[in-house]
Amino acid sequence: MKRLLTIVILLGVISYIAVQYLKDRRFNPPSAYDYPISEAIDKDYYDQLVVKDYYKTALEVGSYARSLWFNDGIDVRLMEKDNFESSQATDYYELLRASARILENRLVKSADLKKQGYSNDEIKMLEKGITPEDIEFMEKEHLLGLTIGSNGQEAMELQRMLNAKGDSIPVDGIFNTITRYRLRVFQTENGLYPSGQVDKETLKALLK
Repeated sequence: MKRLLTIVILLGVISYIAVQYLKDRRFNPPSAYDYPISEAIDKDYYDQLVVKDYYKTALEVGSYARSLWFNDGIDVRLMEKDNFESSQATDYYELLRASARILENRLVKSADLKKQGYSNDEIKMLEKGITPEDIEFMEKEHLLGLTIGSNGQEAMELQRMLNAKGDSIPVDGIFNTITRYRLRVFQTENGLYPSGQVDKETLKALLK
């Protein structure tokens, strides 16, 4: 009788411990559910909706997983293939993580570009497929059409660009016969028609 009572008490203790363990397990979901928010993102990205979506999606990853843990006892990290709800929950959890990762990569790339000196407007153009060379060309488009008789900052800029290519003409902002001659030499050396005028192909060659 004593032995039976001991067994009953022992089973009761084991049952109590098991219930407490399951309760504690349910209300203390794994921290691995959370998506770590990166500090390397561009918080001043040109489209602030992307930044907001990133934070919202990253936070939703953990909250979604915990809600399933609390309410249904589903661990989205361990999919039960024979359980439809479990497999659906895991698929959606992975979708949320992938979405957060895509947004994060976009924002991290933007931060890296800003370290290289690109502005928000330039990053926007890069994302549309415009190359860094295209951006540089657009920034120098004001030099197009320069020819003999042109004076001022544009002529001075052209003279500097020719000197950067190995020339040594005076940088005085006066597009005179010397500047025209050196521009024609540059055009000839680069397989271009020696017009002595800055056209698109000449500007592209000067920017290389």
